[in-house]
Amino acid sequence: MRAFSVLFAVFLLSILLPCAQAQELEPPSWELGWTTDVDPKYIVDLEDDWDVEGELVIFVNNERSNELNLALTYDFDEDGPFDFDGPESITVSANTNDSFTIAISGVSEQKVRSFSPSSSLAFTVTAEESIGETSVGSQEIEADITVPRKYRLIPSIQPPQDTLFSGSWVEFTIEVSNLGNTQDAITVAEATIRSCPHLSVVGLDQLENTVVGVTNEDNSNAAAFTLRLEASSSHQERQCEVSLAVTSEGDDTTRSTTMNVQVIAPEVEQDVRDDDDDNTASDGFEDSTPLPWTSMNETILALFISFLFISTRKQRFQ
Repeated sequence: MRAFSVLFAVFLLSILLPCAQAQELEPPSWELGWTTDVDPKYIVDLEDDWDVEGELVIFVNNERSNELNLALTYDFDEDGPFDFDGPESITVSANTNDSFTIAISGVSEQKVRSFSPSSSLAFTVTAEESIGETSVGSQEIEADITVPRKYRLIPSIQPPQDTLFSGSWVEFTIEVSNLGNTQDAITVAEATIRSCPHLSVVGLDQLENTVVGVTNEDNSNAAAFTLRLEASSSHQERQCEVSLAVTSEGDDTTRSTTMNVQVIAPEVEQDVRDDDDDNTASDGFEDSTPLPWTSMNETILALFISFLFISTRKQRFQ
């Protein structure tokens, strides 16, 4: 009986030992993950001209004693505003933690600007290990990509079509375009006038606290306002520089636009009379002066003749 127990134990060990050795020979796992912080979303950088700059860094941790070869694929909505550029495959050495980078760019200015910052685009990276044509394992990671909020209220002026005279007013239009990617509002609207202290802009209060939606590509939905330019009756004739500025609620930035306006002063009529009118009375008759006017030359001549006459007479009587 004792010999049978020993034989049975040897038999069990012979069965279990290959299993244990097989488990030890299984290769350690590898891991795919994000080095870039993508929680909860990854926000790209946006330039003023809507150029997109961004990159995602991914690590692969290989704990095996042999190198790891992976094929990489990227899955995203190609109708979205982003392009992704990364390697198609990587090789990670044994017992190494390696990384690779995926660059993000914009498809077009219009697509990027029309992409709402409140939405995101899902981006998936799949790493697949294959032996020959047979897949032996794969892992995938996902991130949501979005854009920052961008505010840009731009005013523009349509100059008045009518002539502005002193003591009168003309209407003109100011348009405010929202060239950002999110709804904005005008907090302050103000005018600055140079060289013309008697000129004023009326109606700016209607711009304040006005919400301006994102302007479309042809700018047809820009916010438009009708204002007045008023010149006082004492305004001199000159060219005036008028600047209008609006302040954005989103980024608290003030942007302005300028136009030149010519103010025309009415001509002053002067009463100019001809020389003949000087001798004409208001009733149409000539002015009758009792004493004729004598010139200085005539007076001197008369005195000279009198002097000669007296001298001649004295000589005659001597």
